[in-house]
Amino acid sequence: MTNAMERLVLFDIDETMISSDGAGRRAIARALADMYGIDPSKVTLRMSGKTDPQILSEILKAAGMDEAEIKQNFDEMFELYISILQDEVNKTNRYIVHPGVVELLDKLAEHDLAYLGLLTGNIELGARIKLNRFDLNRYFPLGAYGSDSADRMDLPAIATHRAKEHYKKDFVPSQVVIIGDSIYDVMCAKGFGAKSIAVNTGVTSRSDLEREKPDFLFPNLADTHALLQAIFS
Repeated sequence: MTNAMERLVLFDIDETMISSDGAGRRAIARALADMYGIDPSKVTLRMSGKTDPQILSEILKAAGMDEAEIKQNFDEMFELYISILQDEVNKTNRYIVHPGVVELLDKLAEHDLAYLGLLTGNIELGARIKLNRFDLNRYFPLGAYGSDSADRMDLPAIATHRAKEHYKKDFVPSQVVIIGDSIYDVMCAKGFGAKSIAVNTGVTSRSDLEREKPDFLFPNLADTHALLQAIFS
């Protein structure tokens, strides 16, 4: 019998836990320039909440490439992107952890009923590079990533399946909590039947987040007590 209070808490990365000052955007732009000769100044689409494959597909389709050609070169493209991303992360000066993140993760890590994972549009290697600078990978033994599916709506089920295997717990959707800064985090939580906790630390406006009706909406993750209450409510 599963304990109803147990929670699988899945965290988004960019602008939810950390801000890399555009390192990911610059890495994608450099990779596209190197591989396809696309002018970095033309890479202007909004990336918040989207998966890495989705972002690349949208940019390359706008540049006139067809779906088959795009997918054929994905592996090579992402290999190049990862090598550039590490360089961009290394040289970014304004790389920050958002308020309350470490405190909340520490509390959840020591909580008997909390189990942690990632749910992010980053491909897995990119996610781990971004978290490594602040030693945040230690909190997350598993996750679901853009490298698993270009459609973020698929990721909650993937993360939950991996959590069941890793933690040996039979999580049901109502025990899953998804924390993120974009409307897509809220949408994928609702689509899966999970609890949604939105934080207004990214580029998405508070009014846009409110429109999606998350279960909870916080300015950031600084109020550890209130966040824990929301997670276990």
